[in-house]
Amino acid sequence: MSSCAVPLLHSVVLCTVMTKVFSVCSIYQQVLALLQTRLMTRLHALMISCMQGHLQRIHKLTNPPGSVLVMQNFQAHFPRVTDKNSSNIQGWLVSCLELGAWFGALFCGWLSDKISRKYAMMVGVIIFTLGTGFQVGAQNEGFLFAGRTIGGIGIGMFSMVIPLYQSEIAPPELRGSLVSLQQQSITIGTCISFWLDYGFHFIGGPDCRPNGVNVSDADWDPDVYGGQHCEGEKTVSWRVPLAIQIIPAWILFFGMFFLPFSPRWLVMKDRDEEAKASLSKLRRLPEDDPLLVAEFLEIKSTVMFDREVRSESVTNNGWLAPWKELFSPNIFRRVMIGVWIMIFQQFTGINAILYYSPQIFATFGFSSVTIDLLATGVTGCLQVLCTLPAVLFLDKFGRRSFMIVGALGMFICHIVVAGVEGSFENNWPAHRAGGWVAIVFIWLFAVNFAYSWGPVAWVLTQELFPSSFRSRGVSIVASVNWMFNFIIGLTTKDMLNSMKYGTYIFFGAFCLMGAGFMYWFVPETKDKTLEELDVYFGGTSDSLAAADRERMQRIMHELGMDNYDDSNDLKEKADLTAEIENVDHQ
Repeated sequence: MSSCAVPLLHSVVLCTVMTKVFSVCSIYQQVLALLQTRLMTRLHALMISCMQGHLQRIHKLTNPPGSVLVMQNFQAHFPRVTDKNSSNIQGWLVSCLELGAWFGALFCGWLSDKISRKYAMMVGVIIFTLGTGFQVGAQNEGFLFAGRTIGGIGIGMFSMVIPLYQSEIAPPELRGSLVSLQQQSITIGTCISFWLDYGFHFIGGPDCRPNGVNVSDADWDPDVYGGQHCEGEKTVSWRVPLAIQIIPAWILFFGMFFLPFSPRWLVMKDRDEEAKASLSKLRRLPEDDPLLVAEFLEIKSTVMFDREVRSESVTNNGWLAPWKELFSPNIFRRVMIGVWIMIFQQFTGINAILYYSPQIFATFGFSSVTIDLLATGVTGCLQVLCTLPAVLFLDKFGRRSFMIVGALGMFICHIVVAGVEGSFENNWPAHRAGGWVAIVFIWLFAVNFAYSWGPVAWVLTQELFPSSFRSRGVSIVASVNWMFNFIIGLTTKDMLNSMKYGTYIFFGAFCLMGAGFMYWFVPETKDKTLEELDVYFGGTSDSLAAADRERMQRIMHELGMDNYDDSNDLKEKADLTAEIENVDHQ
């Protein structure tokens, strides 16, 4: 994102690199063929994924809650925000973005159905740009709060609609990889934001000395100098990184003019001919190609199935029907598993560390802002590299194994950091090696999160729900994620000040509980059909799953899908459709 060409180049480079990697892995030879024949779909989804990743992480981390907080010129302009005795103000500034994102995620579900996935993304860009403008031109704390909240609404909209659009334009065989690549792009956004802050803080000099003080290396202390301005580090050190995030936003905005509408959304709106044309563009196949016609009919049958189920629910139960279904035993258990996965994801402490990493590194005895920002940048680079295992091997080793191993790894890292800080917190100058040990284990913590709970939590939660409840289920899970993200951002500063090394023990305990939760309560969803999950979650093959199969068989017969199966085995076709739906929102 350092220039307007970087995100687009990133899309192309990622596609090329993934093709090369898959070519040497025999297990991915089939995927390689899909990459070669469906490159257009890949590039569409990759571009959108990269834009979301850059926007989401760069907005969250190049903004005040990230490295900008330790920049002395920023402290000079907003002393109340960075005052060591005003942790509540700082906590609210960090977390108001998540509060806005929580609202944006809920609102965008309705909006994307109403005006399309494409236009919902474009509305999100406009809202995001408005929020960014408030922050770039901020003259007081009120502008910062307003800008972050408004920008958060846009981020929440992206987090809801972009994965939905990706899943609806991608062939089923690539959907899991694209979700992981979305997380990969978020980590790239993290890395870019850290290094942007590191580079820009040198403009005018890394230190900001008070006006009239003729000391070249004087540090700016807002507790001492109040709201005075300073010489040395310039305002562009933090205003320009805030402004740069507009670039990928508007690349996404204008790029959407060249991307097709979601075929599924078009079918939902009874625009079948446009849906066929959209599929033809995405798959690079003529509209009368048997493969394309079969895929269109699969989409059509699924939409008809969902429409019938919802119509019956509304007829029997009124407008409360969609939410009454939430409390049915079959659905409620799935929702609770999804909710707890997101709670445990946030309480691994990942966002607590990313938001406050420069300050955390400073507590390990490194007083130089330059060193703090450098160590933070390394965290971002490691996350970029270590998300790749999920991209490459998630479908081979399964979801639970990644999550359990990652949680145990994060638990160990938290305990080591707590032990080091508890032992040396009162005498860091005499134990510089101990400070570096703590930093290394913070890095290892980021590594363990990057390949496990970062990408896999989103894949797993989207696989839990049946098609008739998926949009509502994912909306609930996403809103819970943002709400607990908000809580983490609001409370972490106070925790670090009062609990000190106990903060890491607290998060470590949640990592251990998360591993246990995954082992005892969460099923492996890899290669599972919706019907198999129905049985696991309290339905039976003779009730809910059988009724759904019978309904799907009838719809497929009405659409003439018998012509696309030589065996004419309706049960097998229904199972196949269920499997396609099972990965529909990966």
